[in-house]
Amino acid sequence: MTGSRRAGLLAVAGLVTMTGLTGCVPFACPAIGWSNTLTVQLDGDTAAVDQVQLCTDAGCAPAAGVDPSGPLGWITVESNDGDSWTFSVGMTSMEQITVRTLAADGTVLADTEVNPEWVRVGGSAQCGGPREATVAVQT
Repeated sequence: MTGSRRAGLLAVAGLVTMTGLTGCVPFACPAIGWSNTLTVQLDGDTAAVDQVQLCTDAGCAPAAGVDPSGPLGWITVESNDGDSWTFSVGMTSMEQITVRTLAADGTVLADTEVNPEWVRVGGSAQCGGPREATVAVQT
């Protein structure tokens, strides 16, 4: 056996031994591109509610003038039926947000601070993946 072949076999044996000892297996995460989903359930009289926004220190979205490349640019309304609004929020899991309800003329009806409890619905702890949360706010 040549010296370079022996060195190669020793390197492989060392990697296998370290993998077994540490419990770590080298792996690659799949391509990213998932999005988290936040559902806002409105409780009470929703007749006056025309729009729902998610607000952070950076501002509120969706809204006119939001920089699509900024942190609020990922927030979009996926669906709404009057009482339930579902938002795609990109790959962020916002810890604390304010849910803002607006009338058709832009009047703020309510601002409610919420702390979503995110639940992973895909991916893995090592690589991340989509999460979902539902919050309820009084209108």
